[in-house]
Amino acid sequence: MKNGLKHVVGKHIVTVVIATSERAPKQRVFLVFSDGTRFEIWGEEFSCRNGLDKATGIEEYVESGEGRIDRVYGGVEHLAPARRATTLADSEDGSLLEDLRRDLQAWHEVKRAIEKARA
Repeated sequence: MKNGLKHVVGKHIVTVVIATSERAPKQRVFLVFSDGTRFEIWGEEFSCRNGLDKATGIEEYVESGEGRIDRVYGGVEHLAPARRATTLADSEDGSLLEDLRRDLQAWHEVKRAIEKARA
């Protein structure tokens, strides 16, 4: 998978374009973002006909098809299975709280750097 995926995190999708062709790549999906950029996903055969599903449990879903997750870009707080999120939230050592504080601090630092670069 193209490492460019890490650049779509936080972008706002405004348009989705689906294209087909008789030659490779046979199917293409373009995600068009509010800043005028786009990202292309392409392959020989995949489905774009499903509805939206909840993000929780994605790891279990991928593994149920004998697959594995190779990379994750951006936040993972919405991906944890519900039972694991409850277990982590109930942990007594406070490690989850510390992780969340660290992640929030990192987010604030990135936001400041972006605002500074735009100025």
